[in-house]
This record gives sequence, structure tokens and C-alpha cells, in this order.
Amino acid sequence: MRFIVKLKSAKASMIDIDYRRRFISFMKAVFGENFNKFGETKPYVFCVYFGREAKFRKESIENVKEINLRFSTGDFSTAITFYNGVLKLKKEGYTHKIGDSEFRIEWIKKEDEKEFNGIFKTLCPVIVERIGFENLKDVEERYITPDEKDFEISLLENILRRYRSIKGKETEVKNFKFIDLGTKKVYIKHYGGYLKGFLGKFKIETESNEILKFIYDFGVGLRTGQGFGYLEVGND
Repeated sequence: MRFIVKLKSAKASMIDIDYRRRFISFMKAVFGENFNKFGETKPYVFCVYFGREAKFRKESIENVKEINLRFSTGDFSTAITFYNGVLKLKKEGYTHKIGDSEFRIEWIKKEDEKEFNGIFKTLCPVIVERIGFENLKDVEERYITPDEKDFEISLLENILRRYRSIKGKETEVKNFKFIDLGTKKVYIKHYGGYLKGFLGKFKIETESNEILKFIYDFGVGLRTGQGFGYLEVGND
């Protein structure tokens, strides 16, 4: 299930480029005590859009008046808890500090799901860990992008790792191919450090519709509960 939450401020806000921590905090407010029960692997993915009027600078995002927060999960219980949690906060008049302004919840609505065809486009950066990395602090060694060797096998390992954690079972994938339809490498400031990821359009060829549905519902790559890996269906 997919939802869009509209957040609005009474004045234009300036937001630090390292903004995702504020939306993780928002998720904690929405889920309450259920947030910590999820564990390290969150059964959802989210991303944010700051609107056309927002101005991106090197260390900040300026002139932010409205924010669209997109949320997706393939777990019905998580979806209902999120929806009810947002409505509860809205009823209470809750505001959330993002940048130098307080944002209130305008509305939440369910977003229509699309029939996936294996072609996806990213709405926020995708983070993939390299198989066999050793140095946690070395961004280049730890994270891998489509232009690097062993990306495909690393991506599949990341997907299956999250699948096991969220679904509590294994799934068999006989064929898996990543086809780059136009991606670019990006570096993202996050909790004071940097992550390496990618944006763009790609196709995944596999016999497993279960895997295609999983990444559409729960996001692709790692750190989806931190605002990474949200996918939309792409066109042929």
C-alpha cells in the first residue's frame, strides 16, 4: 500500500541538506512504540519531495513551504498503523520541526499502485552495499553503483537479505539481471557523513514476480527506512 502525506509550514523554511534524520524522527512520532519493534530492518520505504519552488544549495534547501512524503509497504498491518498514526497526529494538531520551521500535517491519502513491468525509476537515491566489503567507514569500498564490477550480484544479495528479514523466509531466484537504462552516481550527506548511491532508470529481468513486487512495495537496496530506495514504475 502507498500513501502521500502533505506537510505544510506557515512560512518558507530553510532545511539542512542532511535532512533525512528529521523524517526518521517523524516516523518515530507516527509509529510510536511500534517503531522500535521493527528492529533494524524497517518494513517500509519512504521518500520526500520539497516542491518546485525549493532551491537546492550546497548545504541547504531553501524556500520550502510544502513537503510531499511518500510511504510504501507491502505489509498490511504496517500500512494501517502508519495511516492511523498520521491521522492521530493530525487530529492532535501535531507539528514537526524541519529546518527552521514547524510543519503541520495537511492530509494523508492513499496512492494508486501501478502494475509493475520490471522497469523502475528512482524517486530518491538507492544505496547498495558491496559484497565482501571490509571497511565500514570507506564509502567507496562499502557502497557500489551500477558502473562498478559485481554490482548486480551485490544488489541481489541486498534484496534477498532484506527479504529474509522482513518476510521471515527464503525465496528462490534463478535468474536476475540488472539493465541500466540511464543512472548516475550520487553522494548523499547523511548523519554528518556521506553515502554513495545512484539515481535514474533501470530494468530488472527475473522470473520471480515475488522479488519485483517486493522491491516495488518495500524499496530497493538498503536504508529504505531512512529515506532511500523508493521506486516508481517506469515506462518502456
